[in-house]
Amino acid sequence: MKYYDQHVHSHFSFDSEERLENYLNISNNFLVTTEHLDFKNPIIDFQTNYPDYPAYIAEIKLLNQRYDNRILKGIEVGYTEADSQAIKELISKQDYDVMLLSVHHNGKYDFMEDAVLKQSLEETMIEYFQLMLKAVNDLSQANILAHFEYGLRRYDVTVNDLKKIESLLKAVFKEAIKNNLAFELNGKSMYKYNNVDLYEYGIELYKSLGGKYFTVGSDAHVVKDYEFHFRDIFDILEQHGIEYLTVFQNKEIILVKRP
Repeated sequence: MKYYDQHVHSHFSFDSEERLENYLNISNNFLVTTEHLDFKNPIIDFQTNYPDYPAYIAEIKLLNQRYDNRILKGIEVGYTEADSQAIKELISKQDYDVMLLSVHHNGKYDFMEDAVLKQSLEETMIEYFQLMLKAVNDLSQANILAHFEYGLRRYDVTVNDLKKIESLLKAVFKEAIKNNLAFELNGKSMYKYNNVDLYEYGIELYKSLGGKYFTVGSDAHVVKDYEFHFRDIFDILEQHGIEYLTVFQNKEIILVKRP
């Protein structure tokens, strides 16, 4: 089996209009789209957004008949502690091959909004990683810890900044590793937000704590970003001695040789 992109969005996410079929037409590999689930999303006036599951399943079933059963099902859960029970109830009624776990907002604002800049970097790092620690503790059924630096993108962050709160980050990673969550190398984070160095630090910290599962995801919302900078990321993984990547099918771990 070849490795395939495990962080992709389509028109079933609130912030994408891309069609599933457009991704299928540029690759002969498996396609899994990880559609957004965010309760009380500040970006859209605190509305709750999640994929229309019956429509999602129906479209996948139809396209799988035409594209050799190459489509898998995925979701990206944007965790909030206040909505924990509602999140669990919703996903318990749905079936996915892979579940990404993210923290996008704190109940007041998304960490990509201007409001985050009213806090210092250190304040935001502590708040963000405390929320992430709650997420990995509470949603142990997730498979991939997505874009670990999402909450810090609006700042100019260095590895030395992360080291100041390393004990908190280690707590997050230890819990994620205990629950067999893979560490995602996110192409958008690394090359659109110029955070390659943070990810190289993250790889080594994850490894040092016993982490052995890694994934690569583009976070594509349009087809042109599919497998965004994958070749560069594979080279980085080679430099860090990562020979195998992880894919999930029916939430089962499958190790695949790094391309």
